[in-house]
Amino acid sequence: MTINITVYDFWDLRKAANQKFLIDPIHPQDYLCRYPKELGAGYYRWIPLREGIIIEILETYLPQSVKWITYAHHQNSLEFGLILAGSGQDFDGQRTKSGEDYIFGGVYPQSNNNIDGAGNLRWVSLIIKPETLRTLIENYGEPLPKDIEKAIAGVPKYFNLRPSLITPTKQVALQQILHCPYQGLTRKMYLESKVLKLISLKLADQVAAPTKKLLRLQEIDRIHHAKDILLRNIGNPPSLIDLARQVGINEYTLKRGFRQILVLQYLVTYTTIAWNKPGNYCCQGK
Repeated sequence: MTINITVYDFWDLRKAANQKFLIDPIHPQDYLCRYPKELGAGYYRWIPLREGIIIEILETYLPQSVKWITYAHHQNSLEFGLILAGSGQDFDGQRTKSGEDYIFGGVYPQSNNNIDGAGNLRWVSLIIKPETLRTLIENYGEPLPKDIEKAIAGVPKYFNLRPSLITPTKQVALQQILHCPYQGLTRKMYLESKVLKLISLKLADQVAAPTKKLLRLQEIDRIHHAKDILLRNIGNPPSLIDLARQVGINEYTLKRGFRQILVLQYLVTYTTIAWNKPGNYCCQGK
């Protein structure tokens, strides 16, 4: 069963559930908001940094899939989203999957394509004002990807740039954000440096040369299929060549995919375990 809900209904439910924000006593500039119990259990967490940059962390459990009925509205910020757990479908019908990152922005369309699948949903969003990003980039004298440049220029069009993998390098920066050991000014400067690192890595994905060997979404699915075949035949595994033939990709892509995907899955699993440790601030009160 899927719950249908409008964005406005969701905001009303969230407002009713949060008469006051919960504030981390150790980090008083971290704000926590309960997820509406009518939809699931969990939290949103906001960490404001310099003017125009916010970290938003979503950690929730959905007993049922949620379909969002949205209306056209302008998104005044660019959102760099990194999915650690969960899957669904975005406004334009594009699938979203754990282990991938995205860039959203522009005018959000009227749509009911946006679906969050049931289960655990963990998402880290790096929200940055266009003018803030422009200032940062201009300081280095580097051009922006054309789609980002259009968004900063105010072109009134929704965009959802092609997904890319959350690589091990990105995962390290994510872990440093989620488990930052510092307080006060040092904490804010440290977190901002990791946000800028993740944004720079995602922008590098967008301007990567066409010849760069990036795994396509279809190849990722086939590599997961190959992993499942190996697990089912652990006592008598097929050869690499036979396995590649079974899933429909070449041997080189299979080897490259295993290196990327298995390292990524290890890091995502580590994130899940660390996030759910007793006493973790984001999980209290479940």
